[in-house]
Amino acid sequence: MMKAPDEAQGRKVMKSRVIRSIAVVAACAALLPALASGAEKRVRLTVDVKIEGTESVIGNGVDRTSGKFREGYTLVTYLKSDGQLAQFNTKDPEYAQKMLGLAASVRQRVQQAKGNAGAKKMTPQELQAYVQKGQAACQGDQACLYKLAMEAQKLSANLDTGAAAGSAVAYTGNEPPRYMSYAGYDNCGAKAHVYVDRTTQGTLGDTGGAVPYTIHDTANYDSDITGIRLICVQHQAVFDTQDGTFYTDGAVLPLARGNSVMTSRGKTEKSEGEAATHGEPYTWVNEQLRHVTRSGQRSTDLKLTQNQGASVHSGKYTGQAHIVLTWKLEDVN
Repeated sequence: MMKAPDEAQGRKVMKSRVIRSIAVVAACAALLPALASGAEKRVRLTVDVKIEGTESVIGNGVDRTSGKFREGYTLVTYLKSDGQLAQFNTKDPEYAQKMLGLAASVRQRVQQAKGNAGAKKMTPQELQAYVQKGQAACQGDQACLYKLAMEAQKLSANLDTGAAAGSAVAYTGNEPPRYMSYAGYDNCGAKAHVYVDRTTQGTLGDTGGAVPYTIHDTANYDSDITGIRLICVQHQAVFDTQDGTFYTDGAVLPLARGNSVMTSRGKTEKSEGEAATHGEPYTWVNEQLRHVTRSGQRSTDLKLTQNQGASVHSGKYTGQAHIVLTWKLEDVN
């Protein structure tokens, strides 16, 4: 028995609405973090860095320089959270890849709800070969090539990237809430201290022979109001309530000013400006703080490759630094 046109159309509309509802619910449930309510919380992050090292620059002729240095900083800042737990860790290095996998899973569920198996899954190489084969078969026919282009676009939305073993596993959307996000805030009560003690000695070539010189760079600086405000707002952390570890983007190197005294040819020149610190050790520090326990210490011996004011002449730079990093994350009232 044939259904009346209005009844058939109504059932069709209803089915379409159900499919859209399933898609919306699946996307929202999977892509929006599930939250568990809680009271506001605060933590204190302390980072201490101590560095000692040597460096040298070998230039042309008698241009020679060697030096030794001590530098580092202590930083204390505060972060707060609304106390809610989220499903996903936004500081996870593989967060984007896991979310893309989740999005692909949602699309697949939507296709299944529509009764559509979806486009065939291909690797980029397989897709390229498929398109090339199709182009040859079309033999220049524009209608054929247009159809092939539309098909390729559909296939490219479902590429198999061939993730290697050990790579990120996609989120399922069913993960229990476990991550608490903390962010810095203005006037948080942070403080920071930077120190530098660096002595550089060398010789410069001159028409009368080698000219000795010495440079002494120092800093003993407590961050000012501007520096403190930057420290307060620039730090973030995600705490994993399941394993007790936390994730960050690293620590901000506090702004600091220092003095430089250069002696050469019996004359002494003094100047004041930005503290003369090395960049490479602090890159290592930030890498270590990406994912750590609530407190700990790490150290390393790092080969330096970047000449950051180690001499007044050009040449081949070499350096070595011993770095000690200590950190802790503490709950506060």
